[in-house]
Amino acid sequence: MFQTHYEEVARFAAEGELALELQRAKAEYVSRTGDMFETDPSFERRIAAFLEWYVLDRPISARPDMTPAELFGANVAPARLLEDQRRFRSLTCTRLSLFEFKRMRGDRMQLEDLLTKEKLEVFERRTVVGLESGDIMEGRLVPFDGKLFMSEVYYCHPRQARRAIHKAIKRSCEHGQFNQAARVELVHRVAYFANRSERYKHVHPKKIFAELLAKAA
Repeated sequence: MFQTHYEEVARFAAEGELALELQRAKAEYVSRTGDMFETDPSFERRIAAFLEWYVLDRPISARPDMTPAELFGANVAPARLLEDQRRFRSLTCTRLSLFEFKRMRGDRMQLEDLLTKEKLEVFERRTVVGLESGDIMEGRLVPFDGKLFMSEVYYCHPRQARRAIHKAIKRSCEHGQFNQAARVELVHRVAYFANRSERYKHVHPKKIFAELLAKAA
């Protein structure tokens, strides 16, 4: 599927002149979502989420009109077969968002994008364990070969924080439609408090996410 194409773009985004950009992006990601330590249970997932954001969402400092994926599409992809060019282009159309899980139907997840209220059917061949209706997920939709897939990195926020997250989204929506930057900023802000909740397990998630509501006010 798309993972092979994504990995090629990620290698491109970590080499040559973009190697320093990768380091800058990691520092920025930590400032947005909180510290990362190798001892954290979620360390590998968060590193993978950081790479997806850097490759697919973050504008390059020297080319603010382009992400690394778009730069790859402009400079490298044209030399590939037409089918692969189309597949690489699909990586510039991914969507990072917050989704409410509804149900599984065979190999398809029924989701609602909480930032657009769009109902979605997403192909998922991995075994989905522990999800229940109403769970709020951070994930990235990838359009590929005419279908919607979820990227390798998705996870559920604390169930005790559902109400706070819904309220924060509602307050943010009152300021108007989400553009790409605003969408990612909100996703990262929610992730920041989810990461704090993981680190400070002795504090109830409701108390931690109360600050999310204060920032969304």
